[in-house]
Amino acid sequence: MTNPRGPRGRGGPPSIDLKRTLILLVAAFVVSSLLIVLFPGLGTFWRLLIILGLFLVVFPFLERRRRNR
Repeated sequence: MTNPRGPRGRGGPPSIDLKRTLILLVAAFVVSSLLIVLFPGLGTFWRLLIILGLFLVVFPFLERRRRNR
């Protein structure tokens, strides 16, 4: 079994893009807050389902844009 390579071929764990992770967390928080304010009767399950759906649609789009740069 081989060890996964880190950034630039060094050994160790892969690095995490903290800036991107924080942006995604803030975006999820804002969207969730807007859903709570705009649709107060919407259940927690449906809010989570909507956020998951948005993540599955928006994240691949952002990933493609990042790779094309």
